[in-house]
Amino acid sequence: MKRTTHGSPVAKAAPESDHAFRHRILEGLKAGEFCIAYQGIYRVHGGELAQMEALIRWRHPEYGVLLPGAFSEAFKDADIMRELTWFVLDAVASEIGEWRESGGAHYSVAVNVPPSVAALPGFAERMESICRAHDITPDCIELELLESEDLARMPAMRKVVRRLKNKGVSVAMDDFGTGYSCLAALGPIDFGTVKIAKELLAEAPRCPNACLVFSSVLTLLTRLKVAIVVEGVETAAQAQWIAQWPHVLAQGFFLARPAFGIGNVPGALIGRPGTRRKEQQTIRLADAA
Repeated sequence: MKRTTHGSPVAKAAPESDHAFRHRILEGLKAGEFCIAYQGIYRVHGGELAQMEALIRWRHPEYGVLLPGAFSEAFKDADIMRELTWFVLDAVASEIGEWRESGGAHYSVAVNVPPSVAALPGFAERMESICRAHDITPDCIELELLESEDLARMPAMRKVVRRLKNKGVSVAMDDFGTGYSCLAALGPIDFGTVKIAKELLAEAPRCPNACLVFSSVLTLLTRLKVAIVVEGVETAAQAQWIAQWPHVLAQGFFLARPAFGIGNVPGALIGRPGTRRKEQQTIRLADAA
């Protein structure tokens, strides 16, 4: 549930009061106005689809499809965040179940979750129950702990992550290098994946200092033996530059924009019976420029 927006009519979509806006979001959830888009995450070496990220969207009956930036103010409400989280987890589990039942390949889907929601009593058990209800295994979903809360100041988070991993759920640190996604949290918490914030890549490869910082971060994370996802790959030059680290995964608009439906993510149909050859394309990062 990342708080980005591209020209969404935020002011027009929001009712006059915060209370009314939050109430409207809850009404929208009950009315089925919210849905999930998926963005591909690709292997640098070979360009195959490796994973996806789930991104919430609001199909507003008056203003069309709104990105999370249009309703981010409501994220400050703990009840709203909890309900949105359960909605996304259930919707993603349902779509994965349908995709797998139709013969689709196994791709884990990353879901953004506020740390305070992940730390709620019974969270791991409820997530396990959601997966069971849709006949999928917990490893089909990876939880991305949002950087909106200070993980380093949440001593219980180490136990929370361990409990989730014991259930078979991988846990990722989101937006490493910005906000609260810092070294202080990276050390004690046993993350399976770290996603490098797009801000660390923004000036690469044209800025030498930015390249040095980025490559140093990659060296550190590689030594920690976590999976690495580079966010914000927006240009051919960035894609080609990242290709020198073949063990990392990459995500960004240059590679694939969010799409509704798992099967519409570029690369998802590879190897599926009946797939046409033109659909079996991979992203050649090394040849991007």
